[in-house]
Amino acid sequence: MDTEAYCIAGRLRMLARIMTGRYNDAFTQEGVTFAQAGLLMHIFALPGVRQSELSKRLQIEKSAMSRDVQLLQKNGWLTDNLRNGLFLTEEGHLLAKRCHKIWKSLNQHVWEELGPNAVEGLSTLSDKLLK
Repeated sequence: MDTEAYCIAGRLRMLARIMTGRYNDAFTQEGVTFAQAGLLMHIFALPGVRQSELSKRLQIEKSAMSRDVQLLQKNGWLTDNLRNGLFLTEEGHLLAKRCHKIWKSLNQHVWEELGPNAVEGLSTLSDKLLK
């Protein structure tokens, strides 16, 4: 491999777009993107989390977080109380559970498709970059 010509950032961006597209396709039946489904699942697991904390945890820019939060609120899946943080509505709870089932199935499929070496390599890369 030619280290002078191989762009790691470009390769990672391309792979991220491919995987995001696959995950987005899986969630279209629920009317959400993968990013929105991820927010719902995280808020389900962390009721009352503040937008700023969730933004840091997920490495999402605040403006993108605000847009998705507003959309989730508009659709009746999320309440936002600046004092108390983010909470799912009853409909949001049900949607988050359905999204989790979709994610779990797709994630298992991708895990099997990539194989243990690729997943371990991704974990090693993540550990180094997310310190």
